Amino acid sequence: MSKYNAKKVIVTEDGTLFEEWIVKRYELDVIGTLFDSKAEGEYCQELLRQRKYGEIKDFKCHPVFILQEKPKVTYIADFLVTELDDTQRVIDIKGVETSTFRVKLKLFQAKYPTLPIDILIKKRGEFIPIQQFKKEKADRKRAINKLLKQAEGERKNVRTGRNESQIHRNQK
Repeated sequence: MSKYNAKKVIVTEDGTLFEEWIVKRYELDVIGTLFDSKAEGEYCQELLRQRKYGEIKDFKCHPVFILQEKPKVTYIADFLVTELDDTQRVIDIKGVETSTFRVKLKLFQAKYPTLPIDILIKKRGEFIPIQQFKKEKADRKRAINKLLKQAEGERKNVRTGRNESQIHRNQK
């Protein structure tokens, strides 16, 4: 278990995903890449599928980027994907966006302005950009608050015994 209760997983070259605790418990001989969360492992499976069907050229797991020399600050992304046209992009799978990550993201964008970074989150069985997730969450919160205000207003009207048209006439 990691500090965010994510289960570490191992993904083999053929795309099979093993949870680390099962490999240790049964002393399995599994050779593959270790990931800090199941979501990262599942995205690796997706990248393996894309590479197999020619949708991407290649990808690298856990590339290291030096953000600052003194004191040395490094950023280890989840994936560096090479597209068919040889352009590259960095992909980071997040469950929790920490303040440390936000600082490193700003340093990364300053040092590597031409290298795009996609921050994805797994929701409802698919990987979506974290900005889209935040927007949807804010929209849901606004809608809930609007419904709560409407319900509160109707409750006040019931207590006073007046209907909405009478209240509106009194306000004019």
